[in-house]
Amino acid sequence: MKLTTGDRMSRSRKCFIIPVLNSCALLLAAVGILTDCTPVGEQKVTAKHNAQAPHLTDANSREMPLDKYLLNPAQQESVFSAYSISIASCMRGYGFTYPVPNSFNSGMGADAPKTRVDGRFGFQSMTHAKKWGYHPDGGFPHRAQPSAGSHSNPDRWFALTGTRDSSRDSGPGGLARGGRRVHDHGCAGDASLTITGSRNGVIGDDETATTLKFRTLTESQEDKRTLAVFALWSHCMQGYKYSYRSPLEALSDARWGKSNLPSGMEIRTAVADQKCRKRHNVVGVWFAVDYERQELAVKAHQAKLLEVKKKLARQLRAAEDVLSKKNILVKGRESTEG
Repeated sequence: MKLTTGDRMSRSRKCFIIPVLNSCALLLAAVGILTDCTPVGEQKVTAKHNAQAPHLTDANSREMPLDKYLLNPAQQESVFSAYSISIASCMRGYGFTYPVPNSFNSGMGADAPKTRVDGRFGFQSMTHAKKWGYHPDGGFPHRAQPSAGSHSNPDRWFALTGTRDSSRDSGPGGLARGGRRVHDHGCAGDASLTITGSRNGVIGDDETATTLKFRTLTESQEDKRTLAVFALWSHCMQGYKYSYRSPLEALSDARWGKSNLPSGMEIRTAVADQKCRKRHNVVGVWFAVDYERQELAVKAHQAKLLEVKKKLARQLRAAEDVLSKKNILVKGRESTEG
C-alpha cells in the first residue's frame, strides 16, 4: 500500500440480478421451511471440489505465499505510525501540528487475518454476519465535517509537501516565511527519507508485491474452479430468495453502504451468505485456487520479491528506531527476517 500525503481509497460496486428461483426452494420457503434443495448433479460437483480443496469456512488463519512480501497488520501499523510521528516532529519545527493516528482498524474485528492486511475472501464469520452483516466491525464511521486542513493553509502545505500549490502532492521546497529551509518534498519527504531511504520512496508495501496481490486475486476470482463454486453458492442463495452471482456481489450491494449500521435485510443476507459458503466449501475452493495462483506468481518473480523483502526489512528497522525513541512498542518486528 502506498501512502501519499492524501490517503485515497475507492471501491467499485456491481450488482447482477438473477431473477429465477428453483421451484423446490420456492415451495419450501412458502411454508417456512428451508432445507437443502441441491440437485443430485450439483451435489456431485460440490463433492469434487471438496475433495480437491481444504474444507474451510475461514481462511484468514492460513498463510498465503505473498504474505511474506507484504506488511502484516502489526508491521503496517508500526511503519505508518513511525512515518506519521516523523512528519509531526518535522512540522512542529515550522510551527504546525500534524495528526498522528492512535491505531489502525481493519474493521474485520476477530475475523481479521494476522499475516496479511486484507481478508481476500470477504467476511468469513457467522458471528460477524449476525451482528454486522457486511459492515465493518463497529459499523461505518460517521462522516467527519469538512475542516480547514493542510490544503487551506499554503504555508502549512508548503512545510508538509514542499509546494504551496494545493493541487500537487510534492514540490522542490525552498524558504519558509520564517526563513527556515523546507527540503524537497517537505516534511513528508523528510519522513519518507527516514523510513525508506528516499524522499519519494513508497511507504508500506512495494508496488511489485501489490501488483501481484491484486493480479492473483483477480485471477483466482475468474478461475473456472472458483466460478463453479460461486455458481453453487448462487443457487443456494436463491433458495433463501437472494439473487447474486457471487459472494463479492452480495458484499458490494450498494444498499449496504447507505447507513452507518446494518439493516435487518443486510444481516439476513449475510447470514444466508455464510450458510451457503459453508454448504459448498466456497472459502476452501477459493483459497486453494488463490494459493495456487500466488505460488506461481512468487516463482515467476522470485528475484524481484527478494528485493521487495529487503526494502520492507529496511522500513521496519527504521520504524523500530523512530518508535523506540518515542518509547512505543514496535509491532511485527519478529517476522521481518528470513
